[in-house]
Amino acid sequence: MNGRRELVGIYLEPAADAPPQHHAVLLCNPFGQEAIRAHRLYRVMADRLSAAGHPVLRFDYYGSGDSAGDDDAWDLLGSIGDAQAALAELRRRSQAPRWSAMGLRLGGTIALETARRAALPAQVLLLIEPVLNGMAYLDSLAASSLVALNRGYGVRWPLSARLRHTMLPTPQAEALGFAISPACRTQIEAVTPDRLLPVPAGRLSLLVPSVESTLQTLAQADVDLPANAAIANSEATIDWATDSAAATAIVPMHWIRYLIGALALPDHA
Repeated sequence: MNGRRELVGIYLEPAADAPPQHHAVLLCNPFGQEAIRAHRLYRVMADRLSAAGHPVLRFDYYGSGDSAGDDDAWDLLGSIGDAQAALAELRRRSQAPRWSAMGLRLGGTIALETARRAALPAQVLLLIEPVLNGMAYLDSLAASSLVALNRGYGVRWPLSARLRHTMLPTPQAEALGFAISPACRTQIEAVTPDRLLPVPAGRLSLLVPSVESTLQTLAQADVDLPANAAIANSEATIDWATDSAAATAIVPMHWIRYLIGALALPDHA
């Protein structure tokens, strides 16, 4: 629970045959169709972390997945609050003295801001293909929505203004079937590269599609990452924002190995 916001999560104890790591891990979902497409990744990641001896919690934000609330109740700030509540529950159940978090896409922003608000600093934050420019992210979701509608309606889509108005009366208010309220849009637009600083963890790792373009983005924003932050190629080309997400099952296993390896490093590394 986050106040009156009823949340659903799955908590995994460390596997009985694994050496206990005393290091809990919180998994923060991305938004909308990206969360649907990443569902199997998160489930497998949770299973592998548990098998490696970590207590782990994956959960749904209010207004998403199996948690209470309609889709249009989802927003970024509310989800950060939900993640704070999830972290408190993870620490209560596990009694682990250390914790870390992983977030994919907008889930990276949520993991980052949750760590920033936490009383106990995170050991490791792994942000996979994180959103560094909220306005560009929203534009990409809008473009994906148009591609999906054009694919579904074919030649009728560019020719029929009535169809376009009926199916997408306010293009900026939804993304592939998921509502984006004006307040939520404003919150996402505020996501910029400088939100990475100061790093609220012992180590920050970014897995990105292109290290070079990410470094350019950071340089243009005058963001100079400290020594405890690292950027590496995600070594995957995945269109997370697609309405065909339900038919896919993508699990880059090297991401899971990367996270487990990062968690195993000594605190002073």
